[in-house]
Parts: sequence; C-alpha cells; structure tokens
Amino acid sequence: MIFAVLAVMFMASPMANAQDVKVDKMPTFQNGGLLDFAKWAMSNVKYPEEAINQDIIGKVLVEFVVEEDGSVSSVKTLQSPSEILSAEAERVVKSSPKWEAGEHNGQKVKVKMVIPFAFAKEK
Repeated sequence: MIFAVLAVMFMASPMANAQDVKVDKMPTFQNGGLLDFAKWAMSNVKYPEEAINQDIIGKVLVEFVVEEDGSVSSVKTLQSPSEILSAEAERVVKSSPKWEAGEHNGQKVKVKMVIPFAFAKEK
C-alpha cells in the first residue's frame, strides 16, 4: 500500500520586520484549525507515480505565508528527499482555499507557516 500523510506537527511564526511581532490570533483554516488543513491537504495530495516507481520516500517541509487577506503566498520547500515530492507538496499548499488571517492587536498580519508532508510506502 502506498500513502502520503500530512503530519499534524505545524510550526508557525509571524512575519517579523525590524521588531519582534507576536501573533495574538493564529490563522485558521475554514473555520477550524490546523487539523482541518491537514485533513484537507491529505485529501488533495497524490503520491506522484514517478516517485513511487523510483521508491522515493521521506518528509517534505513546506513553508508558506498566510497573507492579511487569507491567501497563501511565498510557497517554498525547505527540506525534501526529492524535487518530485517537493513539487507535489507545493502544489497542494498553493491550491489551498483562503484562510482566516492571523491577527496582532486587532490588525490582520502575515504569518509564516511550516508544514511537513510525509510520503511513505507500507510494506
């Protein structure tokens, strides 16, 4: 059996300028939380056939920004065993519906998020 899993470990930090900015309210996904995003992403990720054929497995860390308007931008891979898996993880994140933006002192702020995708084959 072949599967891709979006782990429920998330890292997030506000986009800092000259000063350290705290986020009072983290971004939320479709009126839910990060687990809701994980469920959505898991239903949209497809283990690339080329990666399956080449026995490529491993964790892909994808960084992105939730903008003030809730859109996702600046999607990039931080760590990956393969460009093939990176491309699939990035595709899923880029196709994300809008989020509810994070806030600091009642103002919407950009928040940088990092999520891991784990691609594995069951033996």
